[in-house]
Amino acid sequence: MVRKESDAEAAGLRDHLQAEISRLESERQGLSALIIFLACALGFGALSLFLPRGLWRAGPVELIIPPQLIFVVLVVALVASIYIVRREAELRKIRLLTLRQLMRSQMEHSASMFDPVTNVFTRRFLNELLHREIARAERNRRPLGVMMCDVNNFKQVNDRYGHLVGDEVLAQVAAILKSCVRGSDHVVRYGGDEFVLILPETDDQGALIVRGRIQEKVAEWDRAHRLGDVPISVSVGWYLHTPGCSAEQTLSEADARMYADKQASLGR
Repeated sequence: MVRKESDAEAAGLRDHLQAEISRLESERQGLSALIIFLACALGFGALSLFLPRGLWRAGPVELIIPPQLIFVVLVVALVASIYIVRREAELRKIRLLTLRQLMRSQMEHSASMFDPVTNVFTRRFLNELLHREIARAERNRRPLGVMMCDVNNFKQVNDRYGHLVGDEVLAQVAAILKSCVRGSDHVVRYGGDEFVLILPETDDQGALIVRGRIQEKVAEWDRAHRLGDVPISVSVGWYLHTPGCSAEQTLSEADARMYADKQASLGR
């Protein structure tokens, strides 16, 4: 959900920037046309200044306003028009520069939020997500589950088949994790082959359901894509946040339970 909001903001900024660029180009064209028109009028005024009788003698219209005054008015109008339009163009350039910087900042922020290998949140963004969900859970007195997942035998995959294959395994596991949670939940790559799931409005029963779903889907994927004799599975541990417990303590509790699950699976 956070990613959709970020993408929507970036798209909105791009559309706004494109509209501003189009408007600036239109204003530039208008400025050019205005300058050409006033330059022609100014040239005509100059002729009327230096050749008043030769210019108007054959015409049926008799000048009442002195041509010198016309020339002065045209010069003032030309200078004033150029100043006003140039000032507006400079202001719009400043706005365009601000928009470009804002869009660049938004893109950099989005890039830092999402892991390029797994397409889930990075650890850099974990603290912000977890603190926000903890504050919401404590404010509304609702349960919050934090789940730690670790890919078993991942080191063997990297050692035997290389990091490209390892990255593909991580990407597949991350996709499975995302498919096992709701749109309001968050999946974060904690580091290496570890993932953190932040599950608002989730109690022990709900966490058990999520864990079972994850392990079942990972087992199905492993049967269909087994890498030689290296089985892929996931160790899972979760902890229900308790009021007053810090984000670090909550993560530590979930990590300890995940480690216990991994030790139990290795002992089987």
